[in-house]
Amino acid sequence: MNISAFLIGASTTFFAIFAMHILFWRRQRTHFQLVLGCIMAIWAVWCLKDIVITFPGMYTEDVLNWIFIIDSWSALTYTAFVFEAVMPRWTTPARLCLLSLPFVVFTLLYIIWPVKEVIYVESAFLWCYAWTIVIIGWVKVRRLIKYVRENYSNIDRIDVAWLKPVFVFAIVSQLAWLFTSLTATVAGDIVYYFSIILLWLMVLRYSWDFRPIMVDLEQEKTVFEKKDMMPIAEGRLEKIVEEQRLYLNKNLTLADMAVALNSNRTYVSNYLRQVVGMTFYDYVNLLRIERVSIPMLKEHPEFTLEYVAQESGFASISTFRRAFIKLTGQTPRQYTASEES
Repeated sequence: MNISAFLIGASTTFFAIFAMHILFWRRQRTHFQLVLGCIMAIWAVWCLKDIVITFPGMYTEDVLNWIFIIDSWSALTYTAFVFEAVMPRWTTPARLCLLSLPFVVFTLLYIIWPVKEVIYVESAFLWCYAWTIVIIGWVKVRRLIKYVRENYSNIDRIDVAWLKPVFVFAIVSQLAWLFTSLTATVAGDIVYYFSIILLWLMVLRYSWDFRPIMVDLEQEKTVFEKKDMMPIAEGRLEKIVEEQRLYLNKNLTLADMAVALNSNRTYVSNYLRQVVGMTFYDYVNLLRIERVSIPMLKEHPEFTLEYVAQESGFASISTFRRAFIKLTGQTPRQYTASEES
């Protein structure tokens, strides 16, 4: 129980510190980060309430059942987080009220009829609810990843690929919670508190500077697609891109390239996919590595990687390294060493 009390206090402090930082100390934040800060505050309160089980005589089945009923509401925070990441400004009071209706029903039902069967039924509901959110979120994440890579060359702050491991970790964490809620062991509680801290640490690490983007395909078609545009002739795209060295623009988008070609994004995207065999993101990074990075590393091995990345058009050193390894199979330093030997 002493260990449980320590972990409850540590978890409460963890969430409270990040909640205060995001909500009160951070000067610039997106709506997504505002939602994340509110989630941190809610989790701080949720963890704090668990301190009651460490009091003498309070680790009972009735108390644990009530904690389960209250904790089940945490599913709403996962829903808000996932949907806010893939659909900016999705989280509204109206949607949250609508989603909370089943949890209101189970809470009132347990107040009226406090039996174990209600706990079991809600457990089954939570299992189905969680998998529904995971499946919907996974599909939307995959679509958004594809969209981002087909339209942007600088994806450092808008990429949602980091949500994939978060999904896996969240499933493991919630399984741990469900197990500890139904079996009520102190050892299980310890595993659970560790898992939620690690889960939200992962979330905070990847989402600290995350900037979700709104995808409105219908609006994009009306703005960017023109019926009188002709498909791109083979070789024309490569010629224009090379002549204007478009890849040196670290914030280059598919729309920018379409404007340079006097075409539209559909034709450019189709050309890259069907003729070149790459997404816009991979194609631009390939040119940056082949046209700038490799020649610069060969001629000036004394240059820092940060400088080479910047001159090549990359927005960050991490993206530069990933693109370089994907093309050459080596890190930039390994490539330089092999050229010198």
